[in-house]
Amino acid sequence: MFFTLLAAAVLAVIANIEPTEAVAGVSTFNDFGTQSTVACAGFPPTNAQGSGVFAAAMSDLSPLWQGAKCQGTQDASKCNGRGSCVNCVGPACPDEELCGTCFNVKCTGSLDGETSGACTGRTIKVKIVDACPATHPANFCKIPQFGGTIRPIEACEQPGVNALDIATTARSALSTFQGNLDIDIEPTSC
Repeated sequence: MFFTLLAAAVLAVIANIEPTEAVAGVSTFNDFGTQSTVACAGFPPTNAQGSGVFAAAMSDLSPLWQGAKCQGTQDASKCNGRGSCVNCVGPACPDEELCGTCFNVKCTGSLDGETSGACTGRTIKVKIVDACPATHPANFCKIPQFGGTIRPIEACEQPGVNALDIATTARSALSTFQGNLDIDIEPTSC
C-alpha cells in the first residue's frame, strides 16, 4: 500500500497533477489523422501516440485543464447558422500545460442515452497532444446558441465538465455504443 501511494505521489509530481482517484468525464471522438497539426508542439497529428496509446485533446473548460485557456472568442460570423463553421481556423493554445500527459480512460456509460451497446470494461491510455478549445468555431458553431443542434457537453463547450476528444480508433476498445461516452479519467504514467 505504501509503495502504491508513493508511486502515485511521484507520478503526480512528474505529471504536475494532484494524485486523485478517477474523476468523471465525457468523451467525444476525433480522427487526428485528418488534422495537419495539433496544439502540442512536438507531437504528430496521428491517432496512435505510441504502442497502445491513443491521442486525445482536452477541453480548455475542463477542471483538469492546466494553464491559461486558449485564445480567441466565440464569433458568430464564423458559423453558417446550421452547425458548421465557415471560417474554421482555431485559436492558439500557447499555455496548455498538460501536453504529453497520459490518462487512463474507462467507459462508464452512454452520454447519449443509448440502450443498444455496452461498455467493454477495458481501460485505455490516452496522451494529451491537442486542445479542444471552447473558442474554436468547429466546436462552438455546433451548439444551439450558434445555430447547431449538438449539446454543449458534446462539443467541448460545457464549463466544469472533464471533456476529452479521443482518437476514433479507441472507440471500439471502450464500448460498442455508437455515440459519445461517459468516462472515468485517471492520471497515469506514459
